Amino acid sequence: MSARSLVKRRYGKTLGAALLAVGVMAASGCSSALMSLKQWPDQTLAFSKAQQAEQQARGMEDLAKRREGLASAYDQYKAVVADSKEGSKHIDRARIAAAQLQKELAVPGGANYDMAEQLLDDVIKNSPSAYLAARAQREKDAIQANREAVLRHRAVFDNTPDDASDEQWEKALDALLSLAASYESLNDYETAVREYEQLTQIANERSKEANDVFYRKAAEAQFNIGYIYCYEYFDYVDGVIIFFHLQTEYPMSEQAKAGKSLLRGISESLGIINDLSPFGMNMAPEQEAQAYLRAAQIWESPPLSNRIRAIELYQSIMRYWTETSAAGEAAFHIGRIYQHNGDYLKALDAYEAAVRDYPQSKRRSQAIYNRAVCYEAVGEYELAYQEYRAAARFGFGTIDKFNREAKRKVSRFEQDEDGDGYKFYQERQHGSDDEDKDSYPGSVHPSVSQKRDAALGGV
Repeated sequence: MSARSLVKRRYGKTLGAALLAVGVMAASGCSSALMSLKQWPDQTLAFSKAQQAEQQARGMEDLAKRREGLASAYDQYKAVVADSKEGSKHIDRARIAAAQLQKELAVPGGANYDMAEQLLDDVIKNSPSAYLAARAQREKDAIQANREAVLRHRAVFDNTPDDASDEQWEKALDALLSLAASYESLNDYETAVREYEQLTQIANERSKEANDVFYRKAAEAQFNIGYIYCYEYFDYVDGVIIFFHLQTEYPMSEQAKAGKSLLRGISESLGIINDLSPFGMNMAPEQEAQAYLRAAQIWESPPLSNRIRAIELYQSIMRYWTETSAAGEAAFHIGRIYQHNGDYLKALDAYEAAVRDYPQSKRRSQAIYNRAVCYEAVGEYELAYQEYRAAARFGFGTIDKFNREAKRKVSRFEQDEDGDGYKFYQERQHGSDDEDKDSYPGSVHPSVSQKRDAALGGV
């Protein structure tokens, strides 16, 4: 029985869809407005289609279809890898994306983790980008650490005898909580849910009175399941049902209070989105676009925190209301979402579209500044310097703090602390030290591993 079936069997649909069926403004399709497909060389079009397939799959509520969609996206990323030459623009990004999907496409025995690690090893060994090599190394280290944690915590739980004392069972359930959390970190949410359900059953059987240690552990496990449904699957119906039942089954728990707060916030946010719906109203295009823009901002903000739906709505604005001021705002917000999540390369793609396609947008200068920040984050200091200079030349109006920060960055990048004739950004770009006259571009030839290690410590 699947993890979702366990949840439905436990709770059913007693809450009903009424709480959440408040006019969700669904975005249609995954517009390619971020980029100009016809001009793309090499595997750029195929890579973009894989990204779109992944985004579409993540927006699916049905877990079986979601898994099928993610598997299709994985195949597309692997095709990009197979059809690309080493060192090409998208091969390592496709490998990392495929590795992340492999973690979620869990199979018995953990073969999917082995595949993910192999993809990441290829990036570490072959990537000319220190940033991507460093990112792959972090991903691999995290996978290995969590796999080891799974084995360690599983051993503690499995070696607990049935007639163990309450103190022993408390430690066993702590191990089971940690085990499930490790699966969450591996993005294997289905297995995490099953472990949390097992913990709930055992804790309920051993609980002797309300709010004892086992009662609290059961409540924690159920809250974690609700959180997975709401914030990993973006399935608010099933998630809200679990938070609702926390109020009745574990009313004395801290999780019941937290769940109640989330229920109230989710309901209020969806109610606002419903009120913003322009359907059936005689609104001007700018007003319609602004309504969608406001809805997208609510989707991406707590307590919904649904970046997938937000991006879909932003893309819809860019597709259907291209001539409105909201379109440039939407393009900027897509970049900001990716940047906030540490996906700097996707952010760079989005900011490029915002600057290129919406030159009159009030967000254009801020997009240029943010693009500089992203270039710096991925170790492209020369490009970052160019962008900071561009941002420093523009007036930012009411958001002039970005203009001031851009000027400060330009000043820092133009320093030559060791007086060897090379500026700070030039030294950083080539892996040399601006505080050492004997270290300058051309004097050192750092290996890929040295660049990777520097990126691990500097990004």
